Amino acid sequence: MRIAVFSGVIPSTTFIEHLIEGIANSHDVLLFGTLQKSKKYHSNRIKTYSNPKSKFKSFVVSCYRFLILMFRYPKRLSVLFSEVKKQKGTYNKRRTLVRVLPVILHKPDIFHLQWAKDLEHWVFLKETLNVKLVLSLRGAHINYSPIANEVLAKSYQINFPKVDAFHAVSEAISLEAQRYNAEATKIKVVHSPIPASTFEHFSAYKIPESAVFNICVVGRFHWKKGYKYALDACKILKDKGFDFHLTFIASNPVSEAVLFQIHQLELTNHVTILKGLPQADLFRLMKTFNVQLLSSLEEGIANVVLEAMAIGLPVIATNCGGMAEVVKTNTNGWLIPVRDADAIANSIIKVSQSSEDLLKEITQNAHDFVKHHFQALDSIRKFEELYQSVLK
Repeated sequence: MRIAVFSGVIPSTTFIEHLIEGIANSHDVLLFGTLQKSKKYHSNRIKTYSNPKSKFKSFVVSCYRFLILMFRYPKRLSVLFSEVKKQKGTYNKRRTLVRVLPVILHKPDIFHLQWAKDLEHWVFLKETLNVKLVLSLRGAHINYSPIANEVLAKSYQINFPKVDAFHAVSEAISLEAQRYNAEATKIKVVHSPIPASTFEHFSAYKIPESAVFNICVVGRFHWKKGYKYALDACKILKDKGFDFHLTFIASNPVSEAVLFQIHQLELTNHVTILKGLPQADLFRLMKTFNVQLLSSLEEGIANVVLEAMAIGLPVIATNCGGMAEVVKTNTNGWLIPVRDADAIANSIIKVSQSSEDLLKEITQNAHDFVKHHFQALDSIRKFEELYQSVLK
């Protein structure tokens, strides 16, 4: 099979990169999109057809591709012209040509689109070139974007029935997508694969020697992460005289709202903000904390929680999206209500009062659960089954 894994940028997110590497063991993988930085893939079955960031270089590459298309597949020119003609304005026409030209030229058997918002731009592949469409259903694109944008919701309702198969990261996302005409029989839940190397960082849990209870929060600064409630919980802990420290680890700049809240609640001495780290370094740092907190309002299934469970760090997570499919209170972690600072504070105190033996049992259960349900090889096998069912 020739499978295009499309996110719009090369390289993409950690999850998508793992998917690309995994399916390339058995199939040709075609990558399209803007080249963000140089990326060397180990498999020669991964073919990259990127668009340079430079406008001039992009123009030269597009001219070259157009000539190849004209001589090799002249019948596909009408498809290209049709898509470009739909756009209004010179900029949009040029942008569309650059984006769709390499896909039309190197036509895959399956086009696996990673972001639902982009679907309306790619349904033409199925309608004109008989390319099978697979769409991933993830967090924000399903849980709140169509609620905030009626035009997007209408687009989903029109275009979801045209998709050949859906990949959902959780059962909760699957049900949400069905509200926009995604057919239940076409949806396959495939959990985000956790690489085998992640599990190698696991060790039996030991309570850190520090007298301060250290809380780890990993994730970008965004309203959906619920950091307001995490900081409100910190204020509750401070007022109770609980000795703690919370560390945010994020790859993007801290938001003004978070900085203001830290200052307003007089938490400056209780909160640290660190920049994102390479994964191996991040895992080593995470092991020094007492617990990881996920305060999100919306998630599919948060990778940061899966990774914490895989390496043996206790987790407290809000019951959003598909998190209830993973975290079981007093079994492999603690699941709490969304937007509840008191619940966050009480759970942190509860973890701090738990014996090392109990925490060791809970983190071992968490490790075993993730290892059983989120193995990369198992996830890749399920994706291959999904692709094969589409071609049949």
